Amino acid sequence: MSLRHRLIALAASIGVGLALATAGATAASAHDTLENTDPAQGSTVKSLSTLSLTFSADPLGTDGAAIIQVIGPDKKYYETACPDLNGPVVSSPVALGDAGTYEVLWRVVSSDGHPISGSYTFAYAPDGTAPSGTGAPAAAGSVKPICGPAAATTEAPADGATTDTGLWIGLGIGAVVLVGVGVGAWALARGRKA
Repeated sequence: MSLRHRLIALAASIGVGLALATAGATAASAHDTLENTDPAQGSTVKSLSTLSLTFSADPLGTDGAAIIQVIGPDKKYYETACPDLNGPVVSSPVALGDAGTYEVLWRVVSSDGHPISGSYTFAYAPDGTAPSGTGAPAAAGSVKPICGPAAATTEAPADGATTDTGLWIGLGIGAVVLVGVGVGAWALARGRKA
């Protein structure tokens, strides 16, 4: 086999390897996305008894995997029970306290098995008839431990954080495939010459 044919075979194997690496990385990073929140980001509500998050697919419902935290202007937590998963909707009952800006921190396990998390804010301006919650303080640097066995050791989710482990696994598999295809093409070219 001539040098020209070997170079063509090598270029083809590299192309196939890159295509496989890209396909694996794309599939690995296809986490669910948050599509809707109630209340909406930046909105103002007069009353609220349940906070809901709607995702692009059904999050996995393992015990303690879903976390919704509603933190008031006084830095207390205002969710009153563990989140409930119903298809793509994750919801939690709340009893808001004083008027002000509330931050929602959330974390769920995406349908692909990877945790995803994020946060947003909304304003609360009660009209005077809404019941007022008292909130619950949390220990410094920890999550209010109300849900599941994992809650006591769980840290607050970072803003917009996602796990990119799947992406790196896909890239690693793609690199191994690329090297394997290259070695195979080289061996095939050497075999034909002999």
